[in-house]
Amino acid sequence: MKVINRLAIVLSLEIITLCLIASFRFVNIQSTITLIIFDLFFTSLFFQLNGSSTIKVAMLTAGNIIGVFWNLFFYYSFLAGCEYFGLSFNAVFTLIYPILNLMWIVPFWSLSLSFLPELQFPKTPLKMKKC
Repeated sequence: MKVINRLAIVLSLEIITLCLIASFRFVNIQSTITLIIFDLFFTSLFFQLNGSSTIKVAMLTAGNIIGVFWNLFFYYSFLAGCEYFGLSFNAVFTLIYPILNLMWIVPFWSLSLSFLPELQFPKTPLKMKKC
């Protein structure tokens, strides 16, 4: 069973790497940076949450796949906007691009972390020191 879990983790990490390469190759450098920031946010809590590491890496992989498709959609929207409105659309898209990325990063990050079991707190209350 441990071998299967390790293979699943390795496969997921390879998919994450392929997502980063695909976003750099087929979309743009901004989408790659966005995915790296998403990965850093997710891995900052990786070891602090309960649950198996296989499930955590699988959720991170799903986030990267969703991120690639969202950024591909944003890129094609940008190309359509530049075609329709001209290059002045570039300035507008530059301003709204971070907001659009937050619209998928924050919900996916928070929802995926809510699927993990909650942290276990001690049942005994903490004792206050007297002054």
